[in-house]
Amino acid sequence: MNAPATNDRMLTGLTLLCCAAFAGLAGRLVYIQGFRPDSARYTLGANPARVSYIPAPRGELLDRRGERLVFSQHTYNLRGNPVVISNQAPHVAAMLSPLLSIPAAVLEERLTIRPELRWKAVPTTNASGLVTTQWANVLHTNQNVLVASNLTHAEWTRVQTNLKAFRSPEQQRLLAASAALARRRTNSAAIPWWDLPARYRLRKEISREGKEITQALKKIQPQLKEIRENGITREIVERRVMPHGQLAAPVLGSTTNGQIPMVEYRTATQRVQVRTRELPADVRGADGIERQFDDELHGVPGQSVLRRGKGRELAGTRELDLPPQPGANVRLTLDANLQYVAENALQKSMGRLRPNWMSAILIRPSTGEILALANATDPRYVPARPSGSPPTTNGPAKPRHRNHAVSELVEPGSTFKLVTYAAAFEALPGRALTPESRIDCEGGIWHPPAGRRKPIADARGHKLHTATLEEAFAASSNVGAAKLGYALWDPAAPPRGTALVRYADTFGLLRRTGILCGGEPNPRIPAWDGLGTQLILSYGYGIYTTPLQIAMAYAAVANDGILMEPMLVKSVETPSGGIIRNLAPRQVGRVVSPETARHLVRLMTAVVGPKGTGKDATMDDYTVAGKTGTANKMTKAHMEAGVTAHFSTFVGFLPAENPPGLPAGLRRRAEGFGWARRLRCRLRAGLQGDRP
Repeated sequence: MNAPATNDRMLTGLTLLCCAAFAGLAGRLVYIQGFRPDSARYTLGANPARVSYIPAPRGELLDRRGERLVFSQHTYNLRGNPVVISNQAPHVAAMLSPLLSIPAAVLEERLTIRPELRWKAVPTTNASGLVTTQWANVLHTNQNVLVASNLTHAEWTRVQTNLKAFRSPEQQRLLAASAALARRRTNSAAIPWWDLPARYRLRKEISREGKEITQALKKIQPQLKEIRENGITREIVERRVMPHGQLAAPVLGSTTNGQIPMVEYRTATQRVQVRTRELPADVRGADGIERQFDDELHGVPGQSVLRRGKGRELAGTRELDLPPQPGANVRLTLDANLQYVAENALQKSMGRLRPNWMSAILIRPSTGEILALANATDPRYVPARPSGSPPTTNGPAKPRHRNHAVSELVEPGSTFKLVTYAAAFEALPGRALTPESRIDCEGGIWHPPAGRRKPIADARGHKLHTATLEEAFAASSNVGAAKLGYALWDPAAPPRGTALVRYADTFGLLRRTGILCGGEPNPRIPAWDGLGTQLILSYGYGIYTTPLQIAMAYAAVANDGILMEPMLVKSVETPSGGIIRNLAPRQVGRVVSPETARHLVRLMTAVVGPKGTGKDATMDDYTVAGKTGTANKMTKAHMEAGVTAHFSTFVGFLPAENPPGLPAGLRRRAEGFGWARRLRCRLRAGLQGDRP
């Protein structure tokens, strides 16, 4: 009979309790909003805004088919402060050893304090106001040592988690003692209620031991907290990864790490610039494509302004949230497959022939696209210093990644005869020459009537008498080329204004090509004494140009006489593949008429014929047009040693019947390594040059 009354009383009590709680909340809200609206305690001012940064990866370098040649990867370096870690170095090393797979003894050695005295310049001012410098011994300690490098995000997370849970042996002992004391308080033998002195003694003893443990923990806690926060820290690093090894490394270029980046953010009243370790050191291009497209490849880091309370972000309070913008990708005209074929062929030839360096360039003549640009260097080779440059004090140079095809000035030798014959076909006054026109090569030795006392001689085995221009070009007769150069000489022309020099400039051999990987020197004719220089210039001496310029000149002949600008970059793209900027093929201009181009193709086809100097470059399936070239290196070191050194070159294209563009069948074979075995033969022919 009393149950309904009991239920009513319970409901009434719960209702009064809820009303009291809501009344308290309402009173608190009235107090905050009405009496303390500006108090930092009750506003976001209690949790100041913090600017956080998100790194943006550098853009990728892609080949023409989208294969990644270079991309960025964010890794972490672990930095340790032995001064902070102090006597806990063995224990920290033991904790990190299984996580980093590094022996604990090695880590302990890195984390051990190593004080040393270093000299430091101290400026002082004397009584007369003069500033003098005195040297003093200053104690230096290793406060920032590299513990481990190239950690992934997962590895750093494991280190961070274990670091937060790090306990020194002393702390573990004290915590174990505290737990034992708690068990003793709970599980001690029952004391009768009436034995008040015993109960008091037990309570005092447990309280005293608890205070001792608490005080000991308080003493060691600051050091352990400092170790967790500043003893081991991370350093984010952006690393450029080349998935194909060093493929095309001289062309792609390298990067250098700068300082911690300076970033800018806006507050309500001003702009603030700060340096932050949340971002990796700036990665900047040092050379090659990395340097030429540094601005496009460089990303923009993200920013977020947030507030935290009790270690967590306050929901709905993010004032700024800018996502990172990765750098743009640069798509090259290089084909990774063809680049691999060319570099592999060069490496095999380097092992057999042991030259200082070798280069191979594959070009599509109709567009100027460079499909492969390969270089190989003997590790012992040190490039000669330019005249007038100071001697180096940092040991020998490191030329392993030198882009010789673009940066090395060489005398072209007999490959320059293409220019001589082109000028003769078009600019020889009063004569219309054809490949069938005849010339007297004087049996291989000719004494010019003027301009040069020393006779001009052909290489051994090239001694021709009366022959056609086609035969003289195929046998690479120096006498034949010199006679054409003599016929092209115009005494009334201004210095370096003869037809031969004009055609050399028209073919692009006296100016930079403008290739986008940079590093091009200025081609030049270093000395000019009139007819004497004209004669040696006609067969490729006295002019310094790069292998790329020579290749582009021959590509102009293959392109029906139109010189193209070398094209190494196809487009700049967004990370998702959208086009930011397209780079179209560019014509430099017409260098020779179509008829002259056909004459030159006929001459080059004879070079690769049975009686030509480039017969080793013959292919069974296609007709090859090409030219060999050999130039003596007349350096002081070689002359003193009594040895002969050469620059050897082979330049050619196929098929000779249709040089402006590759047919579909040949293109498929090229992309499928169909002519990989032939490339070594062509390189061998080029290294043999004009010698039989």
